[in-house]
Amino acid sequence: MFCCIFSTLLAMKDGCSLASFLHFLGYLQMIKVALVDDHIIVRSGFAQLLSLESDINVVGEFGSALEARKGLPGSDADVCILDISMPDESGLSLLADLPSGISCIMLSVHDSAAIVEKALESGARGYLTKRCSPDELVQAVRTVASGGCYLTPDLTMKLVTPNRSRQPIEQLTKRERQIGEMLALGLDVKAVAVRLGLSHKTVHVHRANAMDKLNVKNNVELAKCFESETV
Repeated sequence: MFCCIFSTLLAMKDGCSLASFLHFLGYLQMIKVALVDDHIIVRSGFAQLLSLESDINVVGEFGSALEARKGLPGSDADVCILDISMPDESGLSLLADLPSGISCIMLSVHDSAAIVEKALESGARGYLTKRCSPDELVQAVRTVASGGCYLTPDLTMKLVTPNRSRQPIEQLTKRERQIGEMLALGLDVKAVAVRLGLSHKTVHVHRANAMDKLNVKNNVELAKCFESETV
């Protein structure tokens, strides 16, 4: 993880990444990219942006972890952009089973330091939020394909900022904490209920209890408690 932060800081200092410099010199070969996200709008948007680059070819699009497990081994992809939160399986668990030779960039709506750290510790070579710019997307792909590690400047600063505030959640029951963690990863109540074999009503009750104990008023505040505390 620290190597990733250091390389990103160097890129910030120099104003460009090594991958971008090599691309300028014409030394980079075609980069084959696979996209894994359950939202077709995200996949299609990313695919269209990447297709504008002469050195990047999208070789696969998968709408679930199951599809990715079946399709990635034969895709010949160099880089995989992987959604961290999917209905059937966490992207982090899929990350551990990716075919060798595929470098992974994790993708999420969340940008908490705890989740970014977990992704890097799990083997990701980069991390992007779904609010990333087209330039950040392309730079991430080229950097990771060349063997580097990519984080946006704001994510890097979050990781190197000392004494990040943490909010205690020890007062929660095991089930309340489990549901809170899953919600923080971006799963909705329906997906949580399916995974845990619970009714929607039961999940709502546990969520309400957790919100009351943590003195938060909405799902966003609840998710932030878990993002800063645990993944």
